[in-house]
Amino acid sequence: MIDWTTAVEEAVRRHVAATGDPVFTRQSLIEAELDRIISDTLSTGATPERTLSRELQEMRDRGALEFIDDRGTYRLIG
Repeated sequence: MIDWTTAVEEAVRRHVAATGDPVFTRQSLIEAELDRIISDTLSTGATPERTLSRELQEMRDRGALEFIDDRGTYRLIG
């Protein structure tokens, strides 16, 4: 089991590597990685999509992601 922060960071990196593009949407990340994040964290929460959004915002605040637009588009920086 890993924490949400680690699980989301790893998911973002996997998703970017799989698509070959540092730009991704929240929705594409949910579709590709949310089930694995839930499994990796052993999460049983009712709102994993909200938790994912919060973690993406925290990654942005740490400078790991750039928020591109109002439609949930991000760019991996580091």
